[in-house]
Amino acid sequence: MRIGIYGSSFDPITYSHLFTAATVARRRRLDKVIFVPCSSLRHDKKLQTDDEHRLNMLKMALETSAHKKNSLGEPLFEISTVEMDALPGETYTYDTMIHLRKKYPNDELYFIMGSDLLAGLSSWGNAEKLVSQFQFIVMSREGYPSADLIAEDPLLRNHDEHFLIMSKGINMGISSTYIRDEIRKGGDPSFLLPDVCLQYIYEKGIYREIRE
Repeated sequence: MRIGIYGSSFDPITYSHLFTAATVARRRRLDKVIFVPCSSLRHDKKLQTDDEHRLNMLKMALETSAHKKNSLGEPLFEISTVEMDALPGETYTYDTMIHLRKKYPNDELYFIMGSDLLAGLSSWGNAEKLVSQFQFIVMSREGYPSADLIAEDPLLRNHDEHFLIMSKGINMGISSTYIRDEIRKGGDPSFLLPDVCLQYIYEKGIYREIRE
């Protein structure tokens, strides 16, 4: 199988996340996309709600997409809590990919990322091992030219065959930050995320204040 690994904070999950996963799966002929919500132990993420809430919303969102199947009639989307369950110091993307490779030893794994992350990729934990051992599907973002960013970085340039670039029709422009701001300011972010997730946010009273 060809499996996409989609890591993000999903704080909260949006229709943009779902559209991205479905589009990447279709255009790159993936048999499965695994959503991997990041750990609250990661110091590079300023999460605005607890792991429990992010995971619950992710589960509810994927239930609304349960009709999406692969060519084998299996669910196209699933969730892995490998990062949420990880011990401190084991939350690097490389650790996640190694864990999933052990789980799917006979399958092709592709880490899904935006081109805005390319500039900092070589500074990630175990970056050289990550880039040399795994493949990436890169979604181009405005202002972050994928080919140029790869060419400018020696590590990425030396493994440029590991990067599959998707240049068109992938960015909906809906961000989790925008949704959180709308909620905090009393706005209405309906139609930007599944209704069941928005209702959950209101019921639990999350995103009403900014976490420092």
